[in-house]
Amino acid sequence: MDNDNNRNKNGEARIIAFPNLGERLIAKGLDELGNRNFKAAAQLFSQARDYEPEDDEVCMGLVVSLVELEYYEESKELCKEMLNKGIGDYFQLINIYLMVLLQLGEHREMVTTIELLFDENQIPFDKEEHFEKMLQFSKRAIEDKKEEEDRQNQQVAAELQEDGVFEGKADNEMFLIISKLTHINIRPFIPQIEQFLQSEEGHPFFKTMLLNILTDQEYNEQVTLRKFNETKSVLPKDLKSLKETDFFKKITSLTEARISQDNPSLYDMVHSLIERHSFLLYPFEPGPERIPAYAAAYHALAEEYMAGEISARGIASIYRAEEEAVADILADLKEIEEISYPII
Repeated sequence: MDNDNNRNKNGEARIIAFPNLGERLIAKGLDELGNRNFKAAAQLFSQARDYEPEDDEVCMGLVVSLVELEYYEESKELCKEMLNKGIGDYFQLINIYLMVLLQLGEHREMVTTIELLFDENQIPFDKEEHFEKMLQFSKRAIEDKKEEEDRQNQQVAAELQEDGVFEGKADNEMFLIISKLTHINIRPFIPQIEQFLQSEEGHPFFKTMLLNILTDQEYNEQVTLRKFNETKSVLPKDLKSLKETDFFKKITSLTEARISQDNPSLYDMVHSLIERHSFLLYPFEPGPERIPAYAAAYHALAEEYMAGEISARGIASIYRAEEEAVADILADLKEIEEISYPII
């Protein structure tokens, strides 16, 4: 039975640390490090950081253990934190940091770091040649990577130009073409892309994929696209991602509030439908005044899929939407479903 002295004023049991626990964890961690038990050492140093978060021995022991375990991302982040806070031997830590960057293939960061060291005269005279070699190696690696990327891009661009880009392509061919376009500069293909975005025949799924590539590559010229008999001009660079659009956030929030607690599986179906349709419709989105009716329509469609029958009036009342508006939107959603299944 707990003694009253071992409880705080809220009646919760106090956690009482052993005396000098931090020091004991450090000592044990150093022993494990010396014995090359790096996993045990990392665990002990991680615990010790709860007591001594900026202790030189703790942080250096942990970063060395992480490197030996080949946890390079974690090592990199800890190195950056230590360098920013001035923890540990600066030059020793820089060496570890550069070695970790080399393992991760982050040559640009290596170049930036080494050039900064030279600019600030932080490199000992007897180490300058070594660091100069590392700098030149990293620069060559960057140039080689760029040359290889350029070669691949030119090869892909030539293949696409030779075969034509979108004309007469089946769905599986479209997937392959668009996946290739994600890895090269899309700008030489803007005329063909704009033609496809504005065509009546182009599938809205592929139009969204192409628009996403333009956005990812920060294309800063206006493009016009046509979907579901509507036309819209957009600046890809400034577009929000699908899940950041007002419609997507508000309708998922509203349906979650109405359904998720009582019927999680129904909410999952509703959310899946909203996500799939929003991808097809993007960047078009209904106005905020129509969100309750859309939420009710998605609820009704999901319930129809799961139960086979619905009460449109009852569902409309849940969202305070007009039954007629819900019925009209539900009919539109079913049409969208018919064209979404072959693709998605």
